[in-house]
Amino acid sequence: MLSRRTVAAICAVTFLAAAEPQPVERPASVQKAMATARQCLNVGMSAEAVTALESELPAANGDKVYLGLLREAYLAELYRLEKADAPDATRLGQMRRNIALLGGKAAPAAAVEAAPPAATTPTPDAADAAAAFKRGDYAGAEKLFAKLASPTADQKTAWAYCRIKLAADRLNTPGCTPAAAAAALADASEAVLLVPHHPELQKIGEAVIAAATARQKNAAPAAAVTTGGDAIETESFVVRCAGNRELAESLAKVAEAQRKAIFERWSGPPAAAWAPKCEIVVHATAEVYAKATTRPTESTGTAAVQLDSGRATSRRIDLRADDAAIASNALPRELTHVVLADLFPDRPPPKWAAEGMAILAGTPEESGRYLRTLPRCARDGDWHALAQLLEMKDFPAEKVTGFYCQSVSLTDHLIRAAGNERNFTIFLRDTQRYGTASALKRQYGFDSPQALEASWKRAALETARGQAP
Repeated sequence: MLSRRTVAAICAVTFLAAAEPQPVERPASVQKAMATARQCLNVGMSAEAVTALESELPAANGDKVYLGLLREAYLAELYRLEKADAPDATRLGQMRRNIALLGGKAAPAAAVEAAPPAATTPTPDAADAAAAFKRGDYAGAEKLFAKLASPTADQKTAWAYCRIKLAADRLNTPGCTPAAAAAALADASEAVLLVPHHPELQKIGEAVIAAATARQKNAAPAAAVTTGGDAIETESFVVRCAGNRELAESLAKVAEAQRKAIFERWSGPPAAAWAPKCEIVVHATAEVYAKATTRPTESTGTAAVQLDSGRATSRRIDLRADDAAIASNALPRELTHVVLADLFPDRPPPKWAAEGMAILAGTPEESGRYLRTLPRCARDGDWHALAQLLEMKDFPAEKVTGFYCQSVSLTDHLIRAAGNERNFTIFLRDTQRYGTASALKRQYGFDSPQALEASWKRAALETARGQAP
C-alpha cells in the first residue's frame, strides 16, 4: 500500500521533471531499480516493479525516463488489479491517482465490491524467490520457485525466465559440451511450457531451444545412410532382417519418423542422431524370437538400453517378422522405451508411466483395448491400489493384466488433465525431484494421491462401463 509520503514524493519528482530541461545523471541505486523493474515488467511481475521503483523515488531527482518507467509499472499493475477475481478497491484508487499525477491516462474505474479481499501473506519460499529474482540471482531464484507447491501465473513466468536465462548462459559458456547443451535444451523446453500465454518469453525460449539443438547437432553430426547385405543403416538405426530386405528398408524409414514423433510428443525435437545407433533385429518367427530373447512366444517386442553415467552405450530392439502390427504397434511401443532412456538418463520413470507411454504410442485401437478391459479388471479384483501402483519399481508378480490396463488408463488420464504430453513428462521429472505427492500437487492440483484416485476412477470406469473388453 502506498503511503502519503510516496504520493508526495511523486508530486515532488514530477515537479522537478517539469522544471529540469536536461537529463540528470542517475545514481547507481536508481539505475539498479530501473533495471530490476524492467526485468519484472518483462515477466509480468508488475507489483514487484512498482516496489522496486518506489524505493528509489526520492533519489530519482526528476529523471524523465525513470518517471516514464514508473508510469508504465503503475499502468501494468492497474491492469493486473482490474483482472483480479476480487479487486482491491483501495489499491486500484491509488494506482489511478498515481497515474494521474504522472500525467498518464487510466481507463474508467470498474465497479468493485466495497469489502476488501482477504489479505494474503507470501510464503517464505515465494518471498525469497521474488527477492532473488529482483537482485539477479537467477540460479537461486530458480531453485526457490521450483519448491513452490502451487506457483501463481506470475511466479511461473519468473521461473520460466530464470530457466531460459540459465539455459542460455550454459550455451554461451566457452567449451559448452554436448551434455551441457542437452541440459540446456531440456530446461528451455520445460520452461516454455510454463508460459503458454506469454508469446515474448516463448519466443526467447524457442530461440534457446534452436541454439541448443544446433549445438548438439554440430557436436555429433549424423552419419550418412548406408546399406550392406540384409542390414539397412540410417542416421539413428541399423535394421537387420535376415532374408527380408524389403521389410528392413520399410522399418528403417518408419523408425526414423517414429523416433522424431516420439521425442516431439513427450519432450521436443530430437537434438541429434543417436550415437551409438539403435539396432533393430527382426526375427522370422515367434519361436526364433523367443529363443533369442528368452521372452515368451506371445511377446511381440522387447527393448534394451545400456547406460554408463547417463550416456547410452548400446540400444537394441527385437521384433517379430510374423507380427502383423510390427510397424504400427510393436515398433513404436519399444522405441518409446528407448527414447525414455534419453529423456530420463539418470533414473528411469516409474514402471506404470513407462508402460503407459509405450502402449499409447501405438494405434488408438491398441490402447483402446486396454482401456476397455479396465472395468473388468476392477470387477474381478485384478486391480492395484493407486498408492501401490505409483511407487512400483518393477513389474508386479500378480495382477499383471490389471497393471497394464491401469498404467495405460492413468497415463491417459493425466495427459488429458495436463492438456498435453510434455506436461506429463515434467510431472514425471518432478516425482523424481520432490516425490509423487508433491508432484501431483504442483502439476495437477491434487492434494493427495487419494484425490487423484477418486478423479481417475470416476473418469476411467464410469465412461467405460458397459463396454465389452
